[in-house]
Parts: sequence; C-alpha cells; structure tokens
Amino acid sequence: MKKHESATPTGLGTKNLNRRSFLGLAGISAVALSTAAVLTSCSNGASKAQVTSSLGLADSVAKVVPSYVPIDLVTPDIASVNGSTPGFTTIPATLVKSVTEVPGKGGSYKAMTPAWWTVPPALADNSYYQAVNKALGATIDFQVNDGNSYGDKIQTVLASPKDVPDWVVIPSWNLPPRFSQAVATVFEDLSPYLAGDKAKKYPNLANIPTAAWKFSAFADGLYGLPYPSTLITDAIFYRKDIFTEMGLEAPKSADEYLSIAKELTDPAKKRWGSEDVWNGAQLMFGVVPKWDLVDGALVNKVETDEYRAALEWIAKLFASGAVHPDAVAGNLQQAKSRFESGASLMSTDGLGSWHESLARVLPTNPKYDMQPMDFFSADGGKPTLFQGSPASIFSFIKKNSDKTKIEELLALANYMAAPFGTEEYQLINFGVEGVHFTKDDQNIPQTTDKGRAEVTSTYAFLVNSPIVNAKVQYPGYVQSASEWEARQAPFVKEPEFFGLQIEEPSKFGSLSKPFDDLAMDIARGRKKISDLDAAIATWKKNGGDELREFYTGFLSA
Repeated sequence: MKKHESATPTGLGTKNLNRRSFLGLAGISAVALSTAAVLTSCSNGASKAQVTSSLGLADSVAKVVPSYVPIDLVTPDIASVNGSTPGFTTIPATLVKSVTEVPGKGGSYKAMTPAWWTVPPALADNSYYQAVNKALGATIDFQVNDGNSYGDKIQTVLASPKDVPDWVVIPSWNLPPRFSQAVATVFEDLSPYLAGDKAKKYPNLANIPTAAWKFSAFADGLYGLPYPSTLITDAIFYRKDIFTEMGLEAPKSADEYLSIAKELTDPAKKRWGSEDVWNGAQLMFGVVPKWDLVDGALVNKVETDEYRAALEWIAKLFASGAVHPDAVAGNLQQAKSRFESGASLMSTDGLGSWHESLARVLPTNPKYDMQPMDFFSADGGKPTLFQGSPASIFSFIKKNSDKTKIEELLALANYMAAPFGTEEYQLINFGVEGVHFTKDDQNIPQTTDKGRAEVTSTYAFLVNSPIVNAKVQYPGYVQSASEWEARQAPFVKEPEFFGLQIEEPSKFGSLSKPFDDLAMDIARGRKKISDLDAAIATWKKNGGDELREFYTGFLSA
C-alpha cells in the first residue's frame, strides 16, 4: 500500500487507543420498544447514520449546542497556545462570586456517579455534601458506585427506566451499545433550554468550549452535560532526575529511544530502560487514531505502513532486553510503581498520572523528577498530533415533564461549572475552608483528613468548567506541564470524524480485538510481523471493508 505522507501520531489519550467509542443515530420511540430492548437488541438494518454525511450531522449538531460566551476572570500565568491548558502558578487571593443568588429552589434529586477510589460517606454523614447542597439551595443525594464495574451498573439501571436516578453520570467509555436509540426515551433533550443564546441564562455553562458541547449531542438533541478534556492527554515520560545523574538527555528519535533504553538497562542493579510503550510507539511512527483519508478513501490504522513500522520498532525494543521483565510478562498494572521506584525509567501514561505520581513520591523522595518528552516523529522530525475527544465524561438528566425541575437542575449545573478563580470552584473542588482544607502561607489549599475522606469528584462529574492547571501544591509542576503542552500544541490537528458521536453497528464491536492481541504477541516475539497480513485479510473479510463503507457515509460532501 502506498505510504501516505499525511500520516501522524495516534490520538492523544483518546480511548481509540484504549476503550472509548462514541454514538449518534436516530432514536426509537418508547412506545415501540422498551429501553431494555433498545439496549440489548441487534439489528442488521441500515441506520440513519449510514446514510448521513458528517457535514449533515455536523449541521444538525450545530443547531442544538449553546453559544460560546467565554468568561475571563483571572489571567493565567502561562497562556493557552492553540487550545493548550492555561497554567496558574498562584491561587488568587480574592475569589469572584460568579453565581450571585442561590440557584436551587429546594428540590431534592438523586445522582449516580462512579468512583475509582474509596467511596465517600453518604449524605447524612458527609459534611462536604451538606455544605455544597446548602450553597446550591437543593439536595443532591449521590449514589456512588465502583468505577471499575460502572459500565455493568449503567446497563442494569438503564434497562429498567423506573430505576433511573434524576441525574446520571456516564463516562464516554461506559456508554452502552445502542445508547443513542435509548437516550431520547430515558433522558431529557436540553437543547430547548441551552441551544444558541438560550445558554446565556446559564453563563458558566456557556463558558464551556463548543467542541465539548458538540460531543454531548446524541440522536439529534443535546442530551449530555460535558466534562471537558484537555487538548493533549498522553505523554511519554522519563525519569529526568536519574537521566541527569547519568549524564543523559531525553531521546529525540525512535533510534535514540532504543539506544538510551539499552544504555539505562542494568539487570544487576534491577533497572531497565523502558516499560511497554506500544502507545508511545504509535505516537512516534505516526499511526492515525482510527481512520485516515488517503486520496479520497478511508484507510484503517492497521492497514498503514506506519502501524507496521511501529510494530517492527516495538519488537526491536523488547528484543533488546531493555523492557522490564514484568512488562514483558504482561504485568502492566504495576508499571507506575516500577517507574516511580526507578526500576524502569521510560513509560507511556496519561498526563493525569503526572501530578498523581508527584503526590505519591515527593513526600519520601523530594528529588523525584518525572517529565514528559517533547513529541518527535520516528526520524527525529516534527510530530503531527491528533486531538483527543473533546469531552471524557457526560451526565444526563432523567426525562421529566416538569419544566421547573429541569430549569432548577440546569441552574445547579451552572453553579458547578463555575470556572477557576471563583468561590464556587473552590467549594466544589476543595470543600469548606477550615473544615476540608486550610491554606498555607502561599495561599495554597492543603487538604485535611476530613477533606480526604469526604471531598471527591461527585459534583464535578455532573458537569465541569474548562480545564486549567492550578495544581500549585507541586513545586514547578504547573510551569513544566503548561509550558510542555504549549510547545506541543502547534502540532495538534483534528482527526477524521473529530467530535462526532458515531455509533458503530454492534456486529463490529470486537472487530479490532485481534489486533490488540497480535501487537502484544509480535512485541514479545511470539508472532512475526508477517502475521499482520493475515490478520488484515481476516479483518476485511469479517467486516472491516463493511465498516469502512459505514464510515464513508459520514465523510463530508
């Protein structure tokens, strides 16, 4: 196949690399089908999505999203560049009150959210919940569930409409199959309240970027309230503190990565140069997130020369002996701890892991310096990076004939979406000063034991303000992270079908799974690169070409 010159590194942090796929076709009447049937039935018939171009879908979405009215309360210390995350190296001494009146009208609502941490105390025993609800002027009673099994919980709840809470959080990777056919029967279309200039009634919601709202549109309506994502969400990290001790600099090409990984490796000292960086290899070699348009035709990532080259490179890395033996064995769960202990010195991870790692390690190792490499193409040239999904989590309001309740819930959402620099933002993110946090002599919030037990991402999961970096509690972190992202931002572009909710027919659900397994096997020498050809032929035969035709229907005219 012809090597396409426009190929670029894979999507940054999107779960195209991991677990997220998205939706968007016509709904089915609740009279005709129950929600349970919608979620579990299969259909081989043509869908609306199959005959709708992305231009038509984009036009439809544009009609339901809010007008964008940015709020500029605080000037960042490190400005945004082409959409990169702005950085605040200090906390404002004086906070602004963005919601001047109590937004609630005394309503009481149940909300369901996930947690990938210890579940906080329930409302009756949680002073954080009580304080926020008082400020809201309404009661939100959270049903917090284990995030690791949340997808199963969502499907169970949606299969019984009477059990659906008033407000439901669904991460993008937990959207169930055929969700777009159920959403209109279970949840409220918010476009009559938020489309266009109607959103100006809720200024903090109107401050959320348009792309995040577009990604919250399902079934010709605006159903989701978004948790916006950052422009760049993945990085290849290295232990700069150890690199400096050894007189090394971060690699700037794929060959340099290999040579440095081997130089760092010393089994006698229980130190290896690298973790399994398959995602990083795709970034280096310019693998598209899912589809690329070449000479007017769609090409899947697995069909590209760049994908093949990335597989060849990752196999060389493993064969060099520079990958930690536990990673070779497939133990990826402990990659963070190996990296933090210095057992491995280069690794791929989400940007969120950076500050989380600092929080874990700095108290016992103040010299710890985890840094992301500037992105590079395999040959050392400039990278071209694809933007990830504009929103990562959504919340949905249960269908309700009482307009006053919907308006009250949106007023509560407007409070929760207050941006950095506001009293509301501080309350939602840190709780009550003197109870859940204190401030040090630099005005930096320091969480108390009660804060650690009670304050968590519950209200923030319902809707969130535009992302900023204000984690000033980690010395140097805000400047390093925001400046790094600003350097990478000029190389970011939108991939094909960016920001559109496209639901693939369920029969294609496991079509790409064999390639995940094959990549692991080729990397570890259990299979050869030539096995990729047979896998591609099988993929095409089992539905790959049909899936290509499906996506072709979304191409702009």
